[in-house]
Amino acid sequence: MVINDIATWDLGEIIFSQDQRTITLTTTSGFHAYDRLSGEQVCEGKLSSLDDRLGAHWVHEQSLQFAISSKTDRESMVSIKELQPTSDPPLHLVKSFPILPQDGRFSFSPVSFHVSFVSVGKIVILDAQDSKILFQPEGTKTSYTTAGYFSHDGSFCACGISSGELCIWKNTSTGYMLWSSLRPRFSWYQFSWSPTSVTILCCSSNTIQLLHPDNCPSPISPKVAKHGEYTDHLVAYSADQTHIIIGQPEGGLITALDLLGTMQQSFSIDAMIRDIKIVDNMIFVVEGNRLSSWHLAIGGHVNSACGIKRENTTLHVRLGNLLTLSNDCSEIAFTVGGAAFLYSVQAQKVLGNLVTDCDQVAHIQFSPDGSQLWFIVVGNSGKYKCYHVELNRTKDLCFGNVTIEDLQDEWSLDSIFRSPDQYRIIGKRSKWISGPRGNVLWLPVNWRKEHGLNTRWDGNFLALLSGYHPEPIIIEFQP
Repeated sequence: MVINDIATWDLGEIIFSQDQRTITLTTTSGFHAYDRLSGEQVCEGKLSSLDDRLGAHWVHEQSLQFAISSKTDRESMVSIKELQPTSDPPLHLVKSFPILPQDGRFSFSPVSFHVSFVSVGKIVILDAQDSKILFQPEGTKTSYTTAGYFSHDGSFCACGISSGELCIWKNTSTGYMLWSSLRPRFSWYQFSWSPTSVTILCCSSNTIQLLHPDNCPSPISPKVAKHGEYTDHLVAYSADQTHIIIGQPEGGLITALDLLGTMQQSFSIDAMIRDIKIVDNMIFVVEGNRLSSWHLAIGGHVNSACGIKRENTTLHVRLGNLLTLSNDCSEIAFTVGGAAFLYSVQAQKVLGNLVTDCDQVAHIQFSPDGSQLWFIVVGNSGKYKCYHVELNRTKDLCFGNVTIEDLQDEWSLDSIFRSPDQYRIIGKRSKWISGPRGNVLWLPVNWRKEHGLNTRWDGNFLALLSGYHPEPIIIEFQP
């Protein structure tokens, strides 16, 4: 079934009839009903005028009903209209209720016949049948961000506020009383009640959260709560791949984990983190123009490594745009514009440089054996090139032979950095992980990356480094 006569930007709700034979699509002020089997439009019309507000829709005895609010100079009117596709006109007035004049976003409960009107600094809940006010807080400075939506059984009304919380009021015999105040773990922009239970679904463009008024989720750090920010992650592995170090470039917490889950150590970094590595039982961090190191306590369970001695080495060079530590952390490769430089930590000097034919280096790393420096550049035509540069540390000229390969796109990195018998990312927008036995893992949509440089392989470990997740996603594939 393909529908082409509605602009997607104007599409509102998609509603199935109770017998599943009719699909109704709402727009800003109208509706379009279609036969689900044939795809033919059976009727269309206007739900309301520009001054009217749609507050709810529900199925009543096989028919779709709508609650609409309108306003005159003297009163407001709540109307219930029913869609009868075979009638002409298809929309019929069922009931109407005059109420006190109200402004704001409108919502309606077909169970209790209660209505709510919400503006920026005001919420009113009243009974449509007698216009009795059931809830209207006075003198509040709360800023409301959503309409006041009712639960399916009419027992609760919830509304979002500017602090990111959800206020939930319970319908009692004496009016509405504050029942719960929920703070979702991540930011959100809309929510809805479950049609069968007293649970709330909050969603944004990247997360879905299910909440219950009686079960408040535990609070998390403000950094994690900043959902919606595109975050880069740093990941490093020990040589024997028994420990993983994770962190974020903007600083904060660096955490060391073992694969058995028996050890976790962490420490804070205040400065911008450029790269992290682990050598034996030492963690190395480039922060600004300083190389810091920590001893990793092997064995036991340590939640904080604040007492571990920290050693610092000042780097007597202004590091450029991108940088990476060598496998033993004795050297740092960095870029400035389209040039790559190699810096010796012990000698405290630049050993050499290589200028490419492009203005900007997009990625730089040492080869697994440390004998080469690999970096990716993007030409004026948008084509990617991969430089393989041999490192000769026994001579004055540290950069030796250079091999340049043209890449179709950044996803071609796997074909250069990975051998055919290893796992690879394949498919447009990284849909699949493929190995010697064919496709082995179909990546969920919110794990996929639009840019190949946002992923990294280390042996059989795949790290998805950037995205809207508070932590990197690390997958281990069995050989």
